[in-house]
Amino acid sequence: MEGSRVKENRSPPPGNRDGWLDLLRALAVSLVLASHGSWFFERPEESAFANVTATLGVEIFFVLSGFLVGGILFKQFESEASWQSLLSNFWARRWIRTLPSYYLFLGLNILIYQPSGLPSLGPYFAFLQNFAHPIPAFFPESWSLAIEELFYLFFPLVVMAFSKTQGRSTRAFILAGAFVFLLSLAARIGAVVLFEPTLETGIRKIAIFRLDAIMTGVFAYIAAGWIGARYRPALLMAGLALLAVSIAVLARPQPELDHSFFARTLLFNVVQLSIALLIIWGVGRINLPSVTATSVTALSKWSYSLYLVNIPVIIVIHSIWKLEPDVAAATVMSAVIYAGICLLFAAALYHYFERPILNWRDQRTLATS
Repeated sequence: MEGSRVKENRSPPPGNRDGWLDLLRALAVSLVLASHGSWFFERPEESAFANVTATLGVEIFFVLSGFLVGGILFKQFESEASWQSLLSNFWARRWIRTLPSYYLFLGLNILIYQPSGLPSLGPYFAFLQNFAHPIPAFFPESWSLAIEELFYLFFPLVVMAFSKTQGRSTRAFILAGAFVFLLSLAARIGAVVLFEPTLETGIRKIAIFRLDAIMTGVFAYIAAGWIGARYRPALLMAGLALLAVSIAVLARPQPELDHSFFARTLLFNVVQLSIALLIIWGVGRINLPSVTATSVTALSKWSYSLYLVNIPVIIVIHSIWKLEPDVAAATVMSAVIYAGICLLFAAALYHYFERPILNWRDQRTLATS
């Protein structure tokens, strides 16, 4: 059946990688690096380029995470494993993947940050630094990681709760997802109506307002098993159209976005839907040339380390080399140095820190293909 064929292609075979998903992950981290790298050239708060690239990069990460990690949870949910076995294995594999690097860079940020300016560190150890309030200036890139960790702690428990009344069925899983999605959306809309927060610090980076982003990726995984191949051209056109609309809105001046009801509420869902449609369109069917695939796969594997290392590199460069944005040669050179150092450190971290931990994890937990 056509639907079954699509279902088989929504995730890569065991031991293999999907070129399209790797390409999107490489694109996401490249957009984040480009956004942060633009700080060498202009004030980020005045830059439409920085705003568009940062937002798109992180939203791609969120939806991809839901598609891949949420997809793993969905497959485990469909299995005969007990809830105790399912949750312990899912959380163990997730936390062994993310926590070592996170705490490594939390410690590094403590070392390079001015001691007098350190906030209370307790929330950072529990991923609560931006739970319902703006994240402090310390370790600012951790905002998105906190959202992901809270989602993967909270959502499986909601699924289990719905399964108690609906049975262990796809219906229960989808209803649980709808509950999380609508709860997050309602909280975001309520905050905008009641408190008039700004877009960037008051909405985009607050955990309880953003859980629907990852949920969109989970829904995309489920939908990929139901959508026939004949609909792929429509998915591509719709995804690109929504992406173009999203970019046009995100490129508006920041003060305008800070007062726009649409930008602070539903724009996120438009961006995420565009990404979800493009994921479904390309998964299992994009084969990259071997030379390109090597670079894309490397960037994809290093993406977590790149995300964590890039701002400490910027801080160190700025502390050593005082730059003026209007000195073109110096800013270009600093941006090149920034990119090179980030790639070098990320590659080393992946090969000598992340991968050994992942190999250890795979020997001791049950992998779900």
